[in-house]
Amino acid sequence: MNSSSSYWENYYSKHREPSNCSPFAEFVTPFLKDGKRLIEFGCGNARDSKHFAQQGVNVLAIDQCEKEIAYLTEKFEETKNLNFLAADMTNLSELEKSDFLYSRFTIHAINKQGEEKLIKWASNNLKTDGLFFVEVRSVKDELFGVGKALPDNAFFSDHYRRFIVLKELNNRFSENGFEILYSLESKGLAPYKTEDPVVIRIIVQKK
Repeated sequence: MNSSSSYWENYYSKHREPSNCSPFAEFVTPFLKDGKRLIEFGCGNARDSKHFAQQGVNVLAIDQCEKEIAYLTEKFEETKNLNFLAADMTNLSELEKSDFLYSRFTIHAINKQGEEKLIKWASNNLKTDGLFFVEVRSVKDELFGVGKALPDNAFFSDHYRRFIVLKELNNRFSENGFEILYSLESKGLAPYKTEDPVVIRIIVQKK
């Protein structure tokens, strides 16, 4: 897995507290159901995981930043429906099957082989008719080409980013037993300060 782990450990040491949830979390909230199980890949400081738990969803939030996960585990110790796991999302063991999977700005932080492993794992660990929500940077984003070029549309500046081709990602999901329910590539979905990246939003369903 190539995800600049030291960069993110340092980042979350300075951004430990969850902020308001992302626009993507707000977008997927109407699809969720109280009491169902959701796994988030790359939860960071749990801004979205916290939001989902507040909706009554049982959340397992996964991230490889061990210090941040340790902090969050203690902080949310009394929140019964919000649990944390320090792990590499591209090398997960079998877990209890989930109703929902959620990945925001994480698939572009892993290499192509990691993406393939994650989607295969998702196919095996998502319940039939379960939903997988994905938001990721597109090759049409203005940051494409910034930094040292690496294989598979990836570049390294201060950390690793791999930019995603929408058709290729949709095909990978289809090849692994998912139906594409929603697929959009656009600006205006994930604005941050002065940035407005071109991102991909996908909702797929396990067949």
